[in-house]
Order: sequence, then structure tokens, then C-alpha cells
Amino acid sequence: MQYDFQQLSPHDLEILARDLLQADWGVVLESFKTGRDGGIDLRYARGGNNLVVQVKHYVRTGLAGLLRDLKVEAGKIPALKPSRYVLVTSVPLSPANKQAIAAVLGGGLAIGDVLGQEDLNNFLGRHPEVEHRHYKLWLASRAVLDRVLHSDVITQTEFQIEKIHATIRRNVRSDAYSNALKILEQNRVVIISGAPGVGKTTLASMLLYTHLERGWEPVVIRRDLAEGQKLFQRGKRQIFQFDDFMGATFLGDHASGFLRNEDRLITDFIEMVRASPNARLVLTTREHIFGQAVAASERLRQAGLDGHRIVLRVGDYNFGQKAQILYNHLYFSDLPDAYRDALLRSDFYLEVVRHPKFNPRLIEWLSSFSRIRSISPSGYQDFVRNLLRDPSEVWLHAYDHQLSDAGRSLLLTLYSHGGKAEGVVLQPTFKKLHKARAMRWGFPRKPEDWATAMAELQNAFLRPTGRNAFEVLDPSVIDLVNAVIRRAPENAVDLVVGAVDFSQIERVWKISESGVQGIKAALIQSGGVVAASIESAIARSHRLVELQNGAGLIAWTEEARFAAFVPLADAVRTKEMRDIAKSLGGDMSSSWRGRAISIIDGVDALRALERVSWEPLRSPKLEQELIEQLLKQAQVSCRSVELSEIVSVLDLEEPRNAPRLAALQAAFENSRYQIASDIDECRKEEDFKGLRGAYELFASSLGVDVSPELERLEEVYAEYTDYEEQRAEGMMDEYRDRQRESRHSEDSVRDMFGSLRSDRAD
Repeated sequence: MQYDFQQLSPHDLEILARDLLQADWGVVLESFKTGRDGGIDLRYARGGNNLVVQVKHYVRTGLAGLLRDLKVEAGKIPALKPSRYVLVTSVPLSPANKQAIAAVLGGGLAIGDVLGQEDLNNFLGRHPEVEHRHYKLWLASRAVLDRVLHSDVITQTEFQIEKIHATIRRNVRSDAYSNALKILEQNRVVIISGAPGVGKTTLASMLLYTHLERGWEPVVIRRDLAEGQKLFQRGKRQIFQFDDFMGATFLGDHASGFLRNEDRLITDFIEMVRASPNARLVLTTREHIFGQAVAASERLRQAGLDGHRIVLRVGDYNFGQKAQILYNHLYFSDLPDAYRDALLRSDFYLEVVRHPKFNPRLIEWLSSFSRIRSISPSGYQDFVRNLLRDPSEVWLHAYDHQLSDAGRSLLLTLYSHGGKAEGVVLQPTFKKLHKARAMRWGFPRKPEDWATAMAELQNAFLRPTGRNAFEVLDPSVIDLVNAVIRRAPENAVDLVVGAVDFSQIERVWKISESGVQGIKAALIQSGGVVAASIESAIARSHRLVELQNGAGLIAWTEEARFAAFVPLADAVRTKEMRDIAKSLGGDMSSSWRGRAISIIDGVDALRALERVSWEPLRSPKLEQELIEQLLKQAQVSCRSVELSEIVSVLDLEEPRNAPRLAALQAAFENSRYQIASDIDECRKEEDFKGLRGAYELFASSLGVDVSPELERLEEVYAEYTDYEEQRAEGMMDEYRDRQRESRHSEDSVRDMFGSLRSDRAD
């Protein structure tokens, strides 16, 4: 087969040239990047040799563009001092063309070291193993496309050949294709699963296209596998593709029942294909639907489907592969140069590649001119940033139409925990929220709902982490639930009514405070039921907190309860919320008869009261009680952070507040030893900085002498900095290695994207 190499990007061509020359010359070539070493793509420098290889593509401008840029390259060659210089290009070259190139580059270049399109094809003929390894070369070639388009079998199915051909050109070489092809060849069936937008359909299309090139008849199933059974012809080489094969059958709450034995239809057809050496079956499904179906069907659990499955995840792509995905989409796109330049400007493409919400479907979207035509080139960077910041559209369809009610309840529950929770926390909070939603919206519940929901969401919307915890698959899942709540604030009411812990309610309130419209109104409208739920959550003796090794329960004081509740009551302003606030204030006041106030929580409670703007919540008497209790406890015992918090919240400058100042001066002297001992607790720069600020606050606000403490603090800080310098010195080599590797990786990506500028007409 003769190739014109137009299906390859410049980066693809460089890798192909490297593999061909290595195979033909029997050497290992180093890759060098023009952004760093100017004029070198590949090099062999051993035994006195300095062999330099330069690879040029120039699909768009051909020989004229190549000669234009080689005039610039010619000036770089003498500095490289090559013992041999080789130019590889995909441009077709006649002997006269090669002589012209040699003349441009100078006398050091032999005519035989100018390798053009014909030479590359010659190398491929001598090294078929390289051709086979570069599947994109032959799979996306024009010759294969023409052969497929003119095949008799293609008329028997609806198949968008041109579209698939374009998709393959953008594909980035990875293990997914070879692994899926291996499963298909060994088992005759492959199931490709993963989250929305991860590339399932692209991989399936490549497998189908591969078999088309080999003469197999494609059968694209549109409705159900009964359609495939009707078209199955024993003895004839057929490859069946069914995209989203579980979507229509196991969608949302229809996943139970199987009234028409759909699971039997799936397993029977799979067995039919397995038993036929001339049949192949390629299936795709979203991971949450696959998990939902298997959880709901004993027959599917016993069918051994996992042995046929390959799971695609965005997290499986490394930095370089993500960069190639973006690069290939841009190189083969119809975007005008002005839009490409916007992505290249200030290395903006690196921001896209490193973005935590990077997704192949988003990249396809932002590189399609028909979709962004209304965006000006000057606004393109902002458009891309906004798309990456909130890609919820990728997930919304799945949430609305493909998740069961149990699945939605579990996703909302995980969201209420900030996107990550221990299993022992997640399960009971799911049950409470799921029950509340079922009662409110009238859908049925089943004992297996937890298992069903977990099977649906795992590896599709959430993933296991640590020993027994779960977190969202990536940040765009949080964006999805944000979008769900913005669209229907009643979901926020569900989260409050179904909350077990007050931290879940606080998270909902933070969303409202961030500017999401409708949440406050929905909470007010629900009135009593919302107030009762909040009262129940805040009455618990312990609350959830995030610890270093996971979530934990800590006891919370009456002051902490009051401080957490008052801002909500001040915003919602219902009679029920006012009554709860008054009750919590009374409980707090009464509790001081038998216990000492918590200083930090007490300061928070005082601040909450001072910020109240709703008159029915104001309580000057309670404010005064809080101040008295804080001053009383401070004189008994306090640490630096506690005393600084009290000093920060109280007005000490007015003459009428002289008793407060005297009480705090006494508190400092009474706890001076304890305050000084805080110096030994400093473990990092921020600790020293915070303690230094506290001592200076005591000096300026209380008029106390803190020079002994400051002197001691500086001595300990000097010891700390000496230790940190020694530790940093010991880690510097490792740090330099990491930095060098990171810079090399970024240099490689910069070089690759730089080629988007080179092959342009003047």
C-alpha cells in the first residue's frame, strides 16, 4: 500500500520516521525538541557519530512551504556539527527536488539523505511490523477509505464512513485500541464502557472500521439485539456494533422487572456470537448503566461479561496523551488560523491540557468551528475557560434520563458531603436522603437500592478511594449537581430535609450564598419541614468533620450549635427558625451553670449575634452574657489563639470598656506560661507567623510586655529555618530531577504545538 501520510499529524510522522529509521539502521535514536535544541528532531550520538535527523510534514503547503522553511533551518546546521544530516519529509520528491533541497541546506547534505514520501513507503515495505504497529497509518489512509466506500457490503448498513475516517485521524495512539482488538479477536465479543465523553464510540468505530478494511460485513444495530439476531447469517463474516446497548433496556428505573426478558436476549445473542468463528460483536455502554444492569439481573451476573469488558477513563490519559488529543483535534479541525493562534497564545493550550476537567468530548466541542462560529477569536480563550469550568452539559443527559431514583439520591448524598465520604458515612446518609426524596416525590424504594445505586455510579460518576471511601469521578460531577440544583432548587430542599449531619445543611447554604438563585425561596416556602430537619441535625451531640485520614465525629458545644444556626435563621427569617434560635440561645445560657464556655466557639457565637440584621433575632442580653463568660474563662486559662480571638472581637478602646481591658490583661498574665509554651508547638512557617501576630496584637491592644516571648519565638524560628534549609538541600536533587522531567515534558508539548504554526501558506 502506498501512503500520502496526510492522515498523520506532524507529531505522528516524527514517531513513524523514528521507528522506521531505528528498524532500518539498527540503532536507537534520541528525540530532541526544536524548542530547546533548534534543528534537531532525532539524533544518534555514539562512537564519535553525531547523526542528526530532521522531520518535516508540510501537508498543506507542500514543496514550496518546505523549501521556504528549510532556508531558515540551513542556518542552524553548522552549529550542530553533524557527522551526517538526514532530512525526512512526507512531501513527494523527484530527484530534482532532492537536489534543490540539498542546495538550500548546503554542501553537507548527501542527496541520498533526503528522504521523501516514496522513501518512507519503501521503508514501510521493508518493515511491515512498523506499519502494523502504527495502526492509524493504514486505518485512516485514503486507500482504505476508498476501499471501504466502494465495498459491496457497505450498502447493507447505515455507516458514516467519512465521519469515522475523520475520527480515526484525530485518535491518539494508546493501549486501548490494541487491548480491545485483542479481546475481540480472542473472545469475539468486546464491551467498551466508561463515563460520558471518554471515547467509547470512537474506539468502537475504529474496531468496526478495522474489520471493514479486512472485508467483514458491518451490521450497525439501532434498536435492540433482536435486530441483530434477524440480520445474523451463519458462515458469513459479520461484525455487529451496538452503541449504548444497555441504554434503551436498562434505563433509569426501568432497570428492574425485565418484563420482556431483555437480559436473556443480550446473553443469548452474545452466546450466539461467541459460538461463531465468523462473527464479532462490539458493544458500548456507559459505566453507570452497565453497573445498574448487572446489579439488577442475575442472568447478566452469571454471563461472565467482565471478561469481555474494557473500561475507559479520562484519568488513564497521561499529560502527553492529553496534549496529543488536543493537538490532533486542532491539527485536523476546520478551525481558522485565528482560533488556533488564540490557543497557542501564551501557551494557553497547556492550561487546557492540565485542566482537571479535561475530557475528549469537550475537546471535540471546542475544536469544531460549526459550534464556536458565533465566538470571536478574541473571545475564544474565555469561551474555552468557561466550557472547562462548567462542563455539566456532558453529564446532564445521563442524570436526567439514565440514572434511577436511587442513583440520583446517592449522587446528591455524595455531593452533600463535598464530593467525598467514607462508606460508613455515605450509606446511612444515603438511606435518609433517599427515604426523604421517595416520600416527597412518590417513587418506590427497595431494600437493594443502595447496592443498585452504587453499581450504577461506580466508575461512572464516583470511584473508590482509600480503604473504604468514595469520591466523585472528577470535578465536573460537582458541576453537574450544581447545575441540577440551579435548574431545580427543590433539590436543595431535598438535601436539607434528608440531611443527617449539619455539615450537609451548611454545604447547601454555601451554595445559596454563592449566588445560586431560588434556594433561599425554596427553603422558606417549605417552612416547617425544613426547620424541623435543621433542628434535628443540629441537636445531634456530635458532628462530622474532615480529618487527615478521613471523616470523623467530634462533640460540638452549645456555642458551636448556636453560631452555626444563627446565620441561617437570619437569612430565612421564618417563625420556626426564630423559635429554634431562641431555644438554642437559652440552652447555651443555661449550660454555663454547669460547664465552662468554649472560648473559640463562644467567640464564633458572639460574632454571629453581632452580625444579625433581623430584629427578632437580636439579643443584647445574650451578647453581654457571652462576653462575661468569655472574660471569666480567659482569666482561668487560655492559649494564645483563644486570647487573640477574644481581643479581636471585643471593643477595648472605649473608656467604659476599661473593665474588659483589665480582665484581659489579667488573663494574659495568668496564662503567660501557657501562652509562651505555644512556641514549642510551631511546626511550619504559618504557625510562627500566626503566633508572632498574636504577640504583637497583645502588645498593641492590651499594653502588655511580650518581648520575652518574641525573643524566644525568634530563637526557635531560627532553629526551624536552619533545619528546613538542611532538609531542602537534601531534597534538592530529587526536586531538580522532577523539575527537569516536567520541563522536558512541557518542552515536548510546546514543540508539538509549535508545528501548528509552521505549515501555513504565506
